[in-house]
Amino acid sequence: MRLLVLGGTRFLGRSIVDEAASRGYDVTTFSRGQSGHARPGAEALRGDRTNHADLAQLGRREWDAVIDTSVLAPEHVAASARLLAGQAGHYTYISSISVYAGFPGEPVTEDSPLVQGTLGAEGNDFGLEYSLLKAGSEQAAADAFPGHSLIVRPGLIVGPHENVGRLPWWLARFAAGGTVLAPGAPGRPVQVTDARDLAAWTVDNTRRGIPGNVNVPGPQGTTMGELLTACTNATAAARPSGGGDLLRWVPDTALVAAGLQEDYDLPIWAPDTPENAGVWQVSGDRAVRTGIRYRPLADTVRDTWRWMRQEAAATGKQPGEIGRRPDIGMSPDREREVLASLPPG
Repeated sequence: MRLLVLGGTRFLGRSIVDEAASRGYDVTTFSRGQSGHARPGAEALRGDRTNHADLAQLGRREWDAVIDTSVLAPEHVAASARLLAGQAGHYTYISSISVYAGFPGEPVTEDSPLVQGTLGAEGNDFGLEYSLLKAGSEQAAADAFPGHSLIVRPGLIVGPHENVGRLPWWLARFAAGGTVLAPGAPGRPVQVTDARDLAAWTVDNTRRGIPGNVNVPGPQGTTMGELLTACTNATAAARPSGGGDLLRWVPDTALVAAGLQEDYDLPIWAPDTPENAGVWQVSGDRAVRTGIRYRPLADTVRDTWRWMRQEAAATGKQPGEIGRRPDIGMSPDREREVLASLPPG
């Protein structure tokens, strides 16, 4: 299969390219080359999709399918999709569950209403609210490839080469040892998807040319307790010796009162409030019916920690500096301050 990947050098895009190349597909990537690296086994084209002259080079080639992993305003996705409509047979666009108007306040399925007022949205990558950007781009892809577009709506994506830093922050925190502030209760559900599992499913269904919209939120039945236990186990050898390690489960009300930001100060945490009633209730049945296979959470956590240590050794950094944006995760001082403010128990 001749596959064009728009993006393809970072995290999920990288995993998609690696998956397709491992199958022997003829893979071409198109990116600005400003982040990430060209992947072995793939032809790398350089260009900026917001530049008409750069984009025009794609009009001189043909592909069986396209996978669009980038984050661009709808006008630029529309320009790319319209150009490629005559050059490729199928278009897969990687969107997000944030496009649902009711999310995260209520459970959603693929038939739930989307956010409104997006089709004419213009601007650059940073000039639009993320949900509007994604919803408008979905429509642009579907309009250019009627009946031949697959819209993928993932939830939280984790795994090796993560470039946001949710799981890397937790792993680095556990490796540091001491009392760890754990949000809510151990039985609280969470949903995460390993980028490699999402990549394999995306390549499978792009090859099959399936149309429509599919949520890929992660498996049901995973809990915050299981996630943090996996982090504890993966980092055991790295922690300072001498006891004192423990999880201090803190109620949501206390964390909110302390001013902690959900999913920023404590990654993957969403307080149990009416506004978040549906955050972990995104239907993934359609993904299961179309072949998604979720690996065990412990494997994802272990592989991510291994990648962090390898990358740290190669770059001379600390593992906690790998794969993490500076706005993700609270500082050690802030965590100690919050823990000290809690009543004994």
